[in-house]
Amino acid sequence: MAAGSTKAFNDAVLKTRKGAYAEGDTWQLVFLSDTYASINTDLTNPTSASFTPVAGGNVAASYTLGSITIDRVTNVIKFDAADIGQILKSASNPANLKTALLRNATVTNDAIQAWDMTADGTTSLDLINNDFTFTFGAGGINTSTNQSA
Repeated sequence: MAAGSTKAFNDAVLKTRKGAYAEGDTWQLVFLSDTYASINTDLTNPTSASFTPVAGGNVAASYTLGSITIDRVTNVIKFDAADIGQILKSASNPANLKTALLRNATVTNDAIQAWDMTADGTTSLDLINNDFTFTFGAGGINTSTNQSA
């Protein structure tokens, strides 16, 4: 895969449709040492504890997302949040950051969605020599399009 590739967890989609999550929940971004390819989106009740979070130096254990919005324009439902701040380079930063994970901290740290943070699927971000900014795309965290008539 490539940087920016993303996948949602099947249980997160199921729980969303059952009303388990709310706009007012605490949504967080966590960085992992797990490769994107190793993230199994078909796990039953996956949480951030199902993976290997990384933190240290200027990399926080989690980043609580602000300005959460869930909006609908015609048949597209968009889930979005403000971007996290820049992570400054530091010799103390972890050298094994490969994947970003969105979790719902209100609902047992449920794993919601994962992003590949590597260029080649295996090489970690270099946060020791480079500053880093994680930015959600113009489409938001994710969108859902209803195709029914």
